[in-house]
Amino acid sequence: MALDGWLMQDEGAVMDFPALQVRDLDGMDRIIPDDLPGGPHVIILAFQQWHQAGVDRWIASVSEIAKRHLGTDVWEIATMSRGYQAFRPAIDGGMRSAVHDADVRRHTLTAYTDLERLAQALEIDSRETVHVFLVGCDGTVGWHGHGEPDSVDLTELESAMRPCR
Repeated sequence: MALDGWLMQDEGAVMDFPALQVRDLDGMDRIIPDDLPGGPHVIILAFQQWHQAGVDRWIASVSEIAKRHLGTDVWEIATMSRGYQAFRPAIDGGMRSAVHDADVRRHTLTAYTDLERLAQALEIDSRETVHVFLVGCDGTVGWHGHGEPDSVDLTELESAMRPCR
C-alpha cells in the first residue's frame, strides 16, 4: 500500500531505491523502481528547476554509457514537495509542452512526495544539486553520484553496471 507516494521497504544492509510513485510526461503512473522496464536503471533526481542544465549534462554523458549496456535506461525524475500536488496538471503540462520527443517524455518522470523522506532514504545530504543513482534490477543502489558529471564518476558508474538476468 502506498503512503504519501511511498511503499514501505524492508531495512537491510544494502540500500534499496525507495518505491516511489511517479508519472511520466505522457500521463502514465508507475511505482519505481519496480515498474520500470528492463534494467539496470540510471535515475537522475532533480530537486530544483535550475538543476535542469545539470540533468541535461548527466543525460548526455550517461546515455552514451547506457548504449553499451543492453537494457540500461536513463530516467529523469523531477521531484517536488507534496504541497505542489494540486498544481500537478499545470506543472506536468508545462513540462510536457516543452518536450517534443516521445521517448524523452516517457523517460521524464515527476514525483510529488515528501522530499525529506526521499533524501533520508537515499542518504542525500543536500538537495542543492543533482543526484544520480545506478539501480539494479533488484532495486538496490549500486552507485550514487552528485553534482556535475566528470570522468571519474562516469568511469565508476560504468564499472558498477551489471546486466539483469
